[in-house]
Amino acid sequence: MNKTTRRDFLSLSALAAVGGAALALAGRHSLLHGAGRSGGKPNVIVFLVDDMGWIDSATYGSKYYQTPNMTRLAKRGVLFTDAYAASPLCSPTRASIMSGQYPARMGLTVAITPKCVANPKALPANGNSYCGRVQGRDRMPLEIYTLAEALKDGGYTTAHIGKWHLAPNRDGQKFYADNQGFDFVIGGAHLPGPPDYYSPYARKGRGIRNLKPGPKGEYLNERLAGESIKWIDSVKDSGKPFYLNFWHYAVHSPIIPKRDLMPKYTKRRDPKNVQRCPEMATMLESMDTSLGILLDFMDRPENRELKSNTLLIFTSDNGGMIHKEVKGNQVTSNRPLRGGKGNTYEGGIREPWIVKPGTVCRTPVQSTDIYPTVLEAAGLKRRASIPLDGRSIVPLLNGEAMERGPIFTHFPHDMGALCAPSTSVRAGDWKLIRFYHAGKNAASHAYELFDLKRDPSEAINLAAYFPEKVRELDQLIESFLEDTEALVPLGNSKYKGDPQATRTAQSLNKAPKRPRSLRLPGSAIKTAKEGNRRIQLTDQDDQARQTHALVLEGSEWVRVRNNDDGSVELRWDAAPKNGSAKILFGWKGGTIPQEINSATIPPCELELSARGSKITHEYEFTMPSPSQSAAKAPAPKRRWQDQFFKNRDRNGDGAITLEEFIGNPKGRNVPSLTKRFKKIDSNGDGKLLLEELKKQTR
Repeated sequence: MNKTTRRDFLSLSALAAVGGAALALAGRHSLLHGAGRSGGKPNVIVFLVDDMGWIDSATYGSKYYQTPNMTRLAKRGVLFTDAYAASPLCSPTRASIMSGQYPARMGLTVAITPKCVANPKALPANGNSYCGRVQGRDRMPLEIYTLAEALKDGGYTTAHIGKWHLAPNRDGQKFYADNQGFDFVIGGAHLPGPPDYYSPYARKGRGIRNLKPGPKGEYLNERLAGESIKWIDSVKDSGKPFYLNFWHYAVHSPIIPKRDLMPKYTKRRDPKNVQRCPEMATMLESMDTSLGILLDFMDRPENRELKSNTLLIFTSDNGGMIHKEVKGNQVTSNRPLRGGKGNTYEGGIREPWIVKPGTVCRTPVQSTDIYPTVLEAAGLKRRASIPLDGRSIVPLLNGEAMERGPIFTHFPHDMGALCAPSTSVRAGDWKLIRFYHAGKNAASHAYELFDLKRDPSEAINLAAYFPEKVRELDQLIESFLEDTEALVPLGNSKYKGDPQATRTAQSLNKAPKRPRSLRLPGSAIKTAKEGNRRIQLTDQDDQARQTHALVLEGSEWVRVRNNDDGSVELRWDAAPKNGSAKILFGWKGGTIPQEINSATIPPCELELSARGSKITHEYEFTMPSPSQSAAKAPAPKRRWQDQFFKNRDRNGDGAITLEEFIGNPKGRNVPSLTKRFKKIDSNGDGKLLLEELKKQTR
């Protein structure tokens, strides 16, 4: 295990995966060497945050959010810089924790919604798409031998408190946490988010299972911490070890701030900071406070033995949400990582872990590893007949080296601006993303290859420069898909054009900061003697853009330093007589999905040799021709309003009520749609006319 001292903690944190993951011993000594020696088994707490981004904490470098209790936990633990969720969405990652299996093996590859089905399939492509849709499973199968069931059979008492989201939203009771190995349950049902974060935690009569209303003004995060402590206190002297899932609903929508913290974060807000949403900041601090409540309980003198024998795992289920705003402020940002919730770039899946004081571990790990790690810590054997994709990382926790092996993320779903259907593999420092049927004329897959050690922002696609590495990693993907029997999108043989270019073209009108062209400005470089130059790419308007660079060839005499301000410091020695170097410069900017998640912009190339410098490639986006993009041309402006109105006006009276607008006449409440309805309903009569609808854009 690569180790770094605590004084290096903050500098490394900028590349760490946080936002939600930390694995820590509640006590200061390792119980993992000898869990079986004394006959005692460790208590286990899995503290899961929802939608917490990789840098959504001061602990890992946020300049806006304050999380003193995460920092307090980090001082007790090893920081894992390269930890991953098994999916960029919540339900699949939660299933991976409970099963130790890749979501692909279960067919549970997308968050459970009413569109999901019991037996998912890969559907044929229609004429307008370059590939078909893949359905998602609407439940974690009961056949899964869950971590809770394994621990319960091993003598543990078990509880689940909080979000579950591994069951259908209709008639899904048999898939609730109660039937998946837990003795005590609060929540544990379908809800993706709470009806309300304030007591009575209900909306239109629908609340959280087994959670009684608290006093007025009580906030959900602290309440769940109190319920967790109450349960631990009731079982800690039972003579049996315990396993607790403390799974927050926070910081998932609805975005409901903790009101008493709003003045603090409104005052701290910097409009130039990519993290500047005070509502989200209050929710994160409240979550952190709930962690502090738990740690305070463990730190009581009477709980000394409990603390020393408890394994605490703190993690998140996916990256931070970047596709929504609150009052004009983006909910959060995962920069310097690329992307966020809903895609396979690092910002969507990378997160942090922590264990044992004062060290840092760079070995990649994943949420699938929690199951086998806890089993080994508890001295329990896995069932040989049940496949486990995760690996026990107990050696890492004990300060020993181990090779984790490749890590896969399978997300075969079209999420529009969020993500194209893809599968990725991380092997060593290399990461390959396969975008299904997204090559020229959809006749092949498209690939993006990144060196995460030199390019953690995934700014420079190296696929064209390392074709052998692409083939090697793609074979790993193919073997993974075969082993897990994963559903993959079906191609459309009738599609013509360039899916990548078409997708980018459609996003440009919503991506004001995505460059249409990039060039390397400045005069020729003289290489007869050593020198240096500050370089920053400029766009079609001669504006400087956020730039990242790496040396492809000639690193023995050329070096780059990537600066925080988006510039690159290029340094070179006197050019060797027959030496040459190639430096690649990529764009690493953007904050919204349309800017970040379209095809990676090809790098600009600069060559250096004894003859001086030569620019061999710059970037200019070419709009697809009408014939190329016809297969996926956007609908004419406003046509969707006519079709939407026709579909929703069920009784044909020429107006749409709120119930019809939501699409559920039984009165299902969807706060975001209710808010939009009231905004469109300009005269406030509770009925939308087609003319009112046509005044709106999507």
